Amino acid sequence: MHHVDQITPDYKKRSLSKSFLSAFRGLGHALSERNFLIQVIIGALTIILAFALDLNAIERIIILILIALVLGAEILNSAIETFVDVLIKEHNEAAAKVKEFMAGAVLIFSITAFVIGVWIFMKAIFFNF
Repeated sequence: MHHVDQITPDYKKRSLSKSFLSAFRGLGHALSERNFLIQVIIGALTIILAFALDLNAIERIIILILIALVLGAEILNSAIETFVDVLIKEHNEAAAKVKEFMAGAVLIFSITAFVIGVWIFMKAIFFNF
């Protein structure tokens, strides 16, 4: 029997550059997902609008954080869905529930980001002129 300290997973042996390469491959996989790509496009347009409307630094930071949270949640959703698909080949109610929980989490992040974004942009459009 091995002691826990004697077992070193491969990821702990990887160099920093290989870790970054793996992370960028993960982003590449995410960009092949329709929902992630849509959210990237919406995020990019939102950033452009934030600069076009000359939002202040705090508002821009808030928008960037919200975009990152939505995109991060979508990546986690895709990762968990893929993991569930690998583990469970046939339809399973519990697996479906896990996927729905994750989709619900992304929806909460997205709705929150949308509401805060609308609030920031409406303030900039209607009260800065």
